[in-house]
Amino acid sequence: MSDAHAQYKETQILTASPGKLIVMLYDGAISSMQAACEFITKKEHYDKANSQLIKAQEIIGELLSSLDLKVGGDFASKMQSLYAYMIKRLMEANFKKDKEPVLEVLKYMQDLRESWAIAAQKTGSDPKQQEANNSSSNFNISG
Repeated sequence: MSDAHAQYKETQILTASPGKLIVMLYDGAISSMQAACEFITKKEHYDKANSQLIKAQEIIGELLSSLDLKVGGDFASKMQSLYAYMIKRLMEANFKKDKEPVLEVLKYMQDLRESWAIAAQKTGSDPKQQEANNSSSNFNISG
């Protein structure tokens, strides 16, 4: 990645609202899972499939660790279980070099990403809310 591109990405991350950051995490996991599926389908470059699946697991792990069970209550608890399940399925896919578990998790992630994008757009449409989101020092989410 070029220095200019890396700097641009860093600026995107630093200026994004919490909702947009979540969408960016989903985008990263989805992209990694799609790449892993391609490598598995071609039955070559299993090392690259491995790297992409590990990257997706790490991103989902970040989503999992950002859950605030006190604030999010039952919803956050259910998301915690779902994220743990997704990580388990990606580990199975990596071990067996089977794309079916990846496709299952990919579908969940795409659906959740769409929901988060709508939520981020709604909270980001109010300039005062956007300013509050960007100046907030706490990054707690409920799912």
